[in-house]
Amino acid sequence: MLEKLNEQTEHGYVLLQAAAAEGALGDIEAAYRRADALAALGTEALTTLARVASDFVCRLSLASGPAWTTSQDDEGNHINIEDRSPEQRVFTRRMMAAWSAGDTPTFEALLNGACDDPQRRQPYLRDLFQFTVDEAEVHGRRAGRPFTVVRQMNKSILKEGLHKDDWNRS
Repeated sequence: MLEKLNEQTEHGYVLLQAAAAEGALGDIEAAYRRADALAALGTEALTTLARVASDFVCRLSLASGPAWTTSQDDEGNHINIEDRSPEQRVFTRRMMAAWSAGDTPTFEALLNGACDDPQRRQPYLRDLFQFTVDEAEVHGRRAGRPFTVVRQMNKSILKEGLHKDDWNRS
């Protein structure tokens, strides 16, 4: 079982790297197909990959904590973004808010709740990975050097995914 999990997780790392690269290059259609493939992986692999994706997005974004779920209008009034968002995007924004605030219990509760619900699992996790692609696209365009986006994904994989024991495994 452990070998199967490692295979799925490693496959997911490659899918995330490819999705980040395609997103950074502007090939959103191909990157979204990879997001679909990621959302179809097993639960244990998904929990690792969701942490990696969340770390990646938060690395690229200036938003943290409640800034993921609120905004300001032209007059400076706070607006709850969630009121105007589809429920999958509300999930993704709450995941980012929890991750960026270092609120691991909330992050894990949201993730486990989505993974355990067959109705929400695919659409919610697909949205998380598509959001990751969207961020890769924005930052690839902004940086003008798409490979730097992939480098950030690799840093997230090393920080949140791979364990030291896995580094030299053949």
